[in-house]
Amino acid sequence: MSAKISQGLELLRAGVAELDADRLDGRQARRLVEQFVEYRKLADAGTTLAMPRVQATAAWASAGFFRDAATWLASVSGSSVGAARATLETAERVAELPATAEAMRAGRLSGAQTKEVAAAASMDPSAEDALLASARRDGMKTLKERCSRVKAAAMPDQMAAYEEAHRTRHLRHWEDGPGAGRIDIRGPIDATARIMARLTPFERELFDAARRSGGEYERADAYAFDALVAMADASAGARAPAKPGADTSMVVRIDVDAFRGWTEPGEVCEIVGAGPIPVAVALRMAKGAFIKALVTDGVDVHQVVHLGRRPPAILETALAELYSQCVKEGCDATRHLEIDHNEPWSEGGPTRLSNLNPVCKYDHREKHRRKLRLVGEGTNKRFVPAAEWTGPDPPLRR
Repeated sequence: MSAKISQGLELLRAGVAELDADRLDGRQARRLVEQFVEYRKLADAGTTLAMPRVQATAAWASAGFFRDAATWLASVSGSSVGAARATLETAERVAELPATAEAMRAGRLSGAQTKEVAAAASMDPSAEDALLASARRDGMKTLKERCSRVKAAAMPDQMAAYEEAHRTRHLRHWEDGPGAGRIDIRGPIDATARIMARLTPFERELFDAARRSGGEYERADAYAFDALVAMADASAGARAPAKPGADTSMVVRIDVDAFRGWTEPGEVCEIVGAGPIPVAVALRMAKGAFIKALVTDGVDVHQVVHLGRRPPAILETALAELYSQCVKEGCDATRHLEIDHNEPWSEGGPTRLSNLNPVCKYDHREKHRRKLRLVGEGTNKRFVPAAEWTGPDPPLRR
C-alpha cells in the first residue's frame, strides 16, 4: 500500500514539475484543476486515516523535538497546531461514522467538509446521511449552517454554551501588517447579529451611492467595513441614514414544538442568516420590537398573493426565513440579496412566493441580461433560458 502511494506521489511530483499552464487550452486547464482538487481530497483523507496510528505509536517522537503528534503534523504540513489538532479530532469522530469514512475514502469530501460533517454527525448520528447529501449538493457556507443546526439541537445544555459565549465575549484590535488594522469581535450570537442588522441601512446607503455614480461595485465585505466606520462616525454626530431603523430587524425562525423550551434533533431555533440560538434567548428577544418572529406552521404564507411589485412584509419575512442565501446553486452570498421576480414583473409575473427568489446582485443582473429563469428547489436552483421555462403560474393580466 505504501509503495503504491509513493509511486503515485513521484508521478504527481514529476507532472507538476513539467506543468506549463500556458500550453493548455481552457478546458484542459479546468480538467487539470479538477484532478488536483481530487488529489487534495484524497490526501486529506489519507492524512486523517493515518494520523491516529502515528499518535498511538508515538512515531512522531522520533522525527525531531516535538511536543506531541499535533505539533509534528503542523510542522510537516505547514499548518497551524490548531488545524492539526482538528485533524486528530476529526479522525476520532470518523472512526464511528462509516458513511462519512466511505465518502472521505472515495474522495467525495474535502478535509473541511469532513471536519464539519464529522463534528455534527458525532453529536447526532441520525443526521449523517442528510449532512453528506448537503456536502454533495451545497456550498461550504450552507453545509456549515446545517451542521450548526444539528449541533445546536443535539446539545444537552444550549444555554450553558450561550452563557459561556457571553462570559468570554471580547473585542480586540491590533495592527495586521503595514498600514492595516484588524478587529476581532466574539460574543453571544444575538448580540453580534444585532450589530450586523444595525449596519444594514448604512450598507444600503453606500450601495445606492455606488449605483447612482455608475462606478464599479466593490465586494460586499468592503461595503460592510465602510458601513461600520459610518456607523461609528454617526455615533459621534456625523450624518446617519435618513431612516436608520428601516432595515434593522432580525428574523428569528423557531419550530412551533420548540416552544416547550428547547429544541430536539431536527428542530430549528435560529436567527436567520446568523445561526442557532437557545429557545430561551428567542423568547427573550420576542419581548422587544427588534425582531420578526416566524413560527413555522404558524401562518400559511404560501397562499399569500399580492399584486404590487414590492412584496408585502409577510412575504419578505417568509423569504428571509426560507432562503438565508442566494438561491442559485453554488452561490453562498448572504448579504445584499435582491428579491427577483422569476417571471419578470414587466412581463406579468405575480408578486407571490412561488415567483420570488432572493438572489445576489451579480446573479440578478446576469439573469435579466441573459433572459434566464430559475428552476429547482430551495437554494439549489439553476438558470435555464426563458424560452425553455414553464412557470408554475400563468402571467397575470393587468
